[in-house]
Amino acid sequence: MKKVILIDDDPINNFVNKKLIQRLFDEIEIIEFLDAVSALKYLDNNKPDFIFLDINMPEMNGWDFLKAYEKMTEQSSVIILTTSIDPADRARSEMYPFVEGFFVKPLNIGATQKVISKD
Repeated sequence: MKKVILIDDDPINNFVNKKLIQRLFDEIEIIEFLDAVSALKYLDNNKPDFIFLDINMPEMNGWDFLKAYEKMTEQSSVIILTTSIDPADRARSEMYPFVEGFFVKPLNIGATQKVISKD
C-alpha cells in the first residue's frame, strides 16, 4: 500500500486533497500535517512514497522544510503544491533532486494520477 503525506497549514486544502487522492486510489494511506515541524519529526522514523508540500506556511515554510529534509538519509518524492506562480519558486524547487513536481493549487486529477501511479 502506498503512503502519502500532505503538509499544508490549511486544513481545508488537506481535506480536499485527501478526498481527491482517495477517490483516485483505493489502497492508499494518507497522513496529514498542518505544519512542517511535525512532519519532519514523523519523517525521522517513517518513509512515505510521496510528500505533497505547501511552500507558504508559518513557523517553518516549505523551503525550510526542504533544507532540513535533504539532510535526512533517505528522501521520498516531494511534490510542491502551492499558490505561487513565480517562475523563481519553480526554479528553486528544481535545486532539490527529490522534488519531482511543482503544481499550482488546487491539486488536479491528471497530475495526481500521473505522480502517484508512478512506480
